[in-house]
Amino acid sequence: MSHPLSRPESHPPSTALGPPGGTDPTFFLPKVEVSRIGGFLKRWSWIPLLLAILGGVAGWYVAKRATKYYISHGSVYVSTEAPKISDIQAATTEESRDLEQMQSVEQGMLSNMLLMRVSDRLGLAKDPTFAPEATSDQQRLKVLEDRLTVVLRRGTRLIDITVEDPDPERAKNLVEAVKVEYETLSAERQETILAEMIEGLNAEEKSLKSKVDRSQQAVRDFREQHPVPGLDGEPGTGTARDELSILGSQLTEAKTERLKLESEREAFSRLDPQNPDALAGLPESGASSEVVELTREVRTKKAEFARVKERYLYKHPEYKRAAAELAETKKSLQAAMVTAAEAIEKRYKIALENEAKLEREVANSKTTAVDVEGLREEFTQLKRKAEDNLEQHQQVTRQLREANLAGSVPASVLSWRDQPTVPEKPSRPRKALIMGLGTALAFFFGLFVAAGLELGDRKVRGAASAMRATGVPMLGQLPKGDERSGAVVLSDPRSSLADAFRRLRVVLSPRGPGDRLQSILFTSATAGEGASFCAVNHAVSLALEGHRTLLVDADLRTPGISREHLRERAGHLGLGGYLEGRASAADACVRTAVPALYLISSGELRSDASELLSRTRLAALLDEAGNWFDRVVIDAPSVLGSPDAQTVARSADRTCLVVGEGGSDRVELREAAKQLRAAGANLVGFIWNEHPVGRGDAPSLAVVREGLGNRGNVDLIVPPPHRS
Repeated sequence: MSHPLSRPESHPPSTALGPPGGTDPTFFLPKVEVSRIGGFLKRWSWIPLLLAILGGVAGWYVAKRATKYYISHGSVYVSTEAPKISDIQAATTEESRDLEQMQSVEQGMLSNMLLMRVSDRLGLAKDPTFAPEATSDQQRLKVLEDRLTVVLRRGTRLIDITVEDPDPERAKNLVEAVKVEYETLSAERQETILAEMIEGLNAEEKSLKSKVDRSQQAVRDFREQHPVPGLDGEPGTGTARDELSILGSQLTEAKTERLKLESEREAFSRLDPQNPDALAGLPESGASSEVVELTREVRTKKAEFARVKERYLYKHPEYKRAAAELAETKKSLQAAMVTAAEAIEKRYKIALENEAKLEREVANSKTTAVDVEGLREEFTQLKRKAEDNLEQHQQVTRQLREANLAGSVPASVLSWRDQPTVPEKPSRPRKALIMGLGTALAFFFGLFVAAGLELGDRKVRGAASAMRATGVPMLGQLPKGDERSGAVVLSDPRSSLADAFRRLRVVLSPRGPGDRLQSILFTSATAGEGASFCAVNHAVSLALEGHRTLLVDADLRTPGISREHLRERAGHLGLGGYLEGRASAADACVRTAVPALYLISSGELRSDASELLSRTRLAALLDEAGNWFDRVVIDAPSVLGSPDAQTVARSADRTCLVVGEGGSDRVELREAAKQLRAAGANLVGFIWNEHPVGRGDAPSLAVVREGLGNRGNVDLIVPPPHRS
């Protein structure tokens, strides 16, 4: 018999109970625990609801105490008949024919100058209720600007003026004052511009009148000094200018004719008489028409001769006739080309002589007409200057007349479409909105607080949380029930608890010949989660199935499942005596009232439990029990209460954690699983206990005895002979 640490084969990894391939058992768990959400709402929903009520009350109180504001609204129409002085834009109050000018009206109503006039008109500086906190004109203007809204309606000529003020009467007066002051400011600006314009136009009119008189007198003086015929009119007959014009036109026509003949002459000079096809690019003329006609005839004769050659030999009369006709036609074409070239040459020489003659005539006429042309040009300039001065004088006179007329036209282009009225109900504060906002904010803050409390709550409230904390699968689930002590498999075999332990027996049973399962240890992270209850009922379930089962109470610090045995067997050494060497295994083992179920009680309570359990006698006991029993069930103390559970778990084939709802928290459960693995335990899973019992309610074998009827007292027996 060797130390359990020297034979790791006694604790092979159990893959039968875990997920296939060693996959993380939490992999298939949902990311959000629906049950936990329901529990979260059940536990903490009162916080957001309470805060929502308080938030609504606070919003109502704030809305009640807040300053009430009233809105007065009016809309004005911007007329298209805005005053206009000619094309000078500076003289108009507002040119309202385009969007940019409409927007200028809108912005003009928000200018600081207009707001200051509105403030002075209504005496806002002396009104303590308008802006109590304002100590300067700039601050009052800022308050007025914040309360005033001027908006141009899209697609219309309407401008909306809105004022929000604590005084409803003052709100109406402010809307009216904005329109009135804008019209007044526009009128004043127009009067100033018109006055400056009229003064400037009067001075300009006098200056232009003097220029007109001087220019007209200069025109009259020039006529008297130069009595030239046709000086004022267009060129006509009988003047040197008219003769020069006629000669110039004739010279132009002669040059055109000469250039045309020169082009035709050059074309004929480049022609090859042996190649009549080159005539295709010649311009058509009287000289070339005959050549062109003969060219067409040559082509026709060639085509006819080609057909004859295909049909007759060269000695045939038809062949000779066609060849002769073609030769005669070519000869005629060559003669015509020579004749046409000579005719064109003669015409070209005549055109040259005519052009030279006309050039001489034009030169002589220019000498005569140059003096008259200079006088006419000078007179034309004087006359044009006089006309320009007269036109400028007339334009300034018209502008002056329009400016005087505009001074009598009202400058206003605004008219009421919706006149402002005194509001009856305040626009803000909006009690419903403030209360709703306060309720919503407080509710969400309550959810935030509840979520923080939930995240801070480390209690394990579901099997999924336990699986995530331990990293092992759930082996079974013990539902809630009234009976929570003793062996419910015996006392209430038809209950859901009894069925749960039968299912657990199936889950923990060996899966095959190679699956070693002799001893299984039940423990929990903290005391009172039901580990002893699960150990007793699992042992009874195995015994009822026919397995010789040994139940070992390994809690040497507090009496658990064997406390009844301790009272009835005073002086019985139990497991502690065996580990100390004062008793043998046969002395420590007793028979219970359940057939095939045996018990090794904890014995006397010991303070040196850790040292006793660390000895090799415990591993020897479990090895020896394997020879006499089919199953060994060990009830161990809590993992975090002492190191006893880790010590015993190293010698057990499998270790099963019992997790009670509302028992240990996630951190404790994770730490317990970590310590068991660190100690070398084969942690195969956990049992979820929905209704754990306290440590004082741990099941005893007295209930086992009652479950079978009156079987008598528990007797000490010697272990049965070794089984093959």
